Amino acid sequence: MNFLRKKTLWYIIYGIIITVLFLYLLFPGELVRSRLQGFFQSAGYSVKLSALRASFPLGLKLKDVSINPVARPGRFLQIRAIDVQYSLLGFIRKGAYFSLSGKAYEGSFSGNIAIPSLKKPYPPSEAKLNFKNLDLLKFALISNELGRQIAGKASGTLNYSTDGAGKIKAGALKISIAGGTFPLAQPFLGIDKIDFTTGEIQAVLQSESISLELLELSGGQINCSLTGNIIPADILTQSRLDLSGTMEIVGKDKVKMKVVIGGTLSNPVFKYN
Repeated sequence: MNFLRKKTLWYIIYGIIITVLFLYLLFPGELVRSRLQGFFQSAGYSVKLSALRASFPLGLKLKDVSINPVARPGRFLQIRAIDVQYSLLGFIRKGAYFSLSGKAYEGSFSGNIAIPSLKKPYPPSEAKLNFKNLDLLKFALISNELGRQIAGKASGTLNYSTDGAGKIKAGALKISIAGGTFPLAQPFLGIDKIDFTTGEIQAVLQSESISLELLELSGGQINCSLTGNIIPADILTQSRLDLSGTMEIVGKDKVKMKVVIGGTLSNPVFKYN
């Protein structure tokens, strides 16, 4: 009897192994690629990738992925490699859940994302992401949106949830930037860019505004500390600013002043005393 039980167990294990091998060896990569591209096309995004294969246990590995909104060419994301795993949370909670990990912009990222359903991939209903050493200079999405190239290595966290219309209703962002440069839209006191050694950004994302709890830049030229609110607009550069804080010009004779910044991202208005 024990022999029969052991034999049956080995047959079951053998069957599972053979099934898994066939699933991976005979994985219909081109069919899945076509379905994936159609999946995003329905949400208004064009997706290109160089390779796709199955990933243990319930996922996909993709290489050289480019995601571009059809309505706004040039506002794209480029991901060197990403592993997407389906989470069993989808069986006990509403929506489809995935874990992510990968490499992009010379850095790495990981996290979790939830979408309303497999038929509605965008926008995500929840997202929690960690990122490390992203090269902002290579982040075309930022330069295309702002019209300026920001340099530096960024690490931090982003999490948010959306409402039924897909708008962010709550979230938080924390970023640390090392060795950065921030070009100013207009010269300020004869300075057209801020070179900084370290930068810190902490913000609370709300349905109608972004509460900037801290924006701090430190370097050999300028030290700056700001707080306030940003009112998002459909066109990012038209987002309105309501910031205040202090700015210190570093040099032989240090000058520290209070600063108020209004206007928009594309056309900020500085007032200081």
